[in-house]
Amino acid sequence: MGTPQKIFAATLCAAWVILLWVSVHAVAAMGINAAGTVFIADFSHPWRAQFGTDFAIHLLLVASWLVWRSRSWLVGIICAVLAINLGSLFTLAFILVSMLRNGGDLRKVLLGYRA
Repeated sequence: MGTPQKIFAATLCAAWVILLWVSVHAVAAMGINAAGTVFIADFSHPWRAQFGTDFAIHLLLVASWLVWRSRSWLVGIICAVLAINLGSLFTLAFILVSMLRNGGDLRKVLLGYRA
């Protein structure tokens, strides 16, 4: 991997660790069951509704990309479900593993078997 890819991989790792820490803190402070209640309740506030809608669309787009780039529909669907339920905790790790498997070639990371 070249220097830009190493910087990108390091950024993915840092973002994943930060998100994991924030997620663990949220679960410890409010419990796992509060996630759905808080997320749905946020739609009563216009700006939180905008953010939540934007986030949901982003998750669906990433899930669609994971299915499209996958050689197997089954693996693609499993990855899509994980991305929708775990968000960046799954997606960042998926991209990092894909980068490591493909020697940092972002074309192969993005296109999967279509590269």
